[in-house]
Amino acid sequence: MNVPRRPDTSPPPYRAGRLPYRVRLTLGLITAAVLPVLGFGAVTLLFVDKTDPGATMARVLLLAITVSVAFALLLALLLATELSSPLRAIASSVERAAAGEEPASPELPGDDELSRLAESHGRLARDLARRGRELRRVLDILESTALGEAPDQLAARAAHAAREVFGMIDCEILLIDPREIPYEAPVPGEPIPVRAALIANGEAQGIAIGHLPATRPWERADQDLFELFAVEIAAAVRNAELYARVERQNRQLVELDAAKDDFLRGVSHNLQTPLASIRGYAQQLESEASDRRLGIITEQADRLSRMVRQLLTVSRIESGALRPSQEVFAPATHIRRTWEALGAADVAFTLDDRAQGWLAVADPDQLDQVLWALLDNAVTYGGRTAVHIRISADPDAGRLTITIADHGPGVPDTDRDRLFQRFERGTERPTGEGSGLGLYVSRELCRAMAGELVLEPAAPDRGAAFTVTLSAEAPEES
Repeated sequence: MNVPRRPDTSPPPYRAGRLPYRVRLTLGLITAAVLPVLGFGAVTLLFVDKTDPGATMARVLLLAITVSVAFALLLALLLATELSSPLRAIASSVERAAAGEEPASPELPGDDELSRLAESHGRLARDLARRGRELRRVLDILESTALGEAPDQLAARAAHAAREVFGMIDCEILLIDPREIPYEAPVPGEPIPVRAALIANGEAQGIAIGHLPATRPWERADQDLFELFAVEIAAAVRNAELYARVERQNRQLVELDAAKDDFLRGVSHNLQTPLASIRGYAQQLESEASDRRLGIITEQADRLSRMVRQLLTVSRIESGALRPSQEVFAPATHIRRTWEALGAADVAFTLDDRAQGWLAVADPDQLDQVLWALLDNAVTYGGRTAVHIRISADPDAGRLTITIADHGPGVPDTDRDRLFQRFERGTERPTGEGSGLGLYVSRELCRAMAGELVLEPAAPDRGAAFTVTLSAEAPEES
């Protein structure tokens, strides 16, 4: 709604002189009161014969004139103070309004300029106080909005609040294109139509329409406040829509993630039985008639079985069902056994055991799975270069570390940050090679055993190096 501007019929601004108004008013009253008396006294002195014995009467008259002048001065000062007090009251009220306080409206009887000024200021003070209350109510409404609230509910609550805040007969907030609602022309004596578009980020979110009582004043400032209210409600509606969209997407992602986990668990369990049968029959046939192809079948079945085992482990990790056991054992034996099972006879292997009798406190089956993944990576991605393993103990921390290093190209800097994520492989590795779960599962297994798995910084004398940290138990005193 465009509020028409009233024609400017106010007089030109009054330009005051150099002296303050109160001083000029006092001087004017003094001049008006004293000047006639002084004139009378001057005429009397001019025409009285000072040698005449009757001159005493003249002196008495002069004294009376002097007293009259003093009384006139005092009376003029009192009158100036009394006449300027309404102006001081108006000035104080303006200062209170400017400071955001509740202004006092001075009331002056009569229909003169000061009375009209006081009346105008009182009306302005009441409008300012009303708009201040409306603005505070608007801020309270905005603060009470919640992100989880549905846009329709938010619009309905804002419409109800607008009726109370702006004293509207009716108000409705429609989340439609504002151009669909035609403009309603105001009719004298009828409820005043008002409207404001809900604009957020340059896009129309809806429109607020309603009616005001015919006697309710509605100035440009009121329309601006109503439009500000509509803009803030539009922002709240837009935020609620975005929040609802994000919530829907999050629910969909959670459902997809749960479906994926169910699928992985189902596939893993269903693959274990046929893989065991394939491996068993292949080994039986190989024992009856040696055939390299049967050995390849057994190797690939073992590899696929390990991948299935990784999938099962991921499912247990995601579901929180991973419960490692705590046993005390020497890790060197498990390292040698895992290396022999790997069957990489053409790769140089060294084990530097500096445990000094310290024993690992961990789950042996889970540690075997971690060792297999790390050793297989060292052989495969290290270019079948020499693999060196070092076991060392930290008596002060009660920890045991196992570092597995190869002499290959190492891990590129671009892959270091994402190497332990699920289904991630190095950029230089073949796309279809591996499941991308080995390092992720290995780290989670280590953490489940109260340990850790880290990738060591690059060094010029080696390739990739991974360190497994585990809890340890001190050797028994002999």
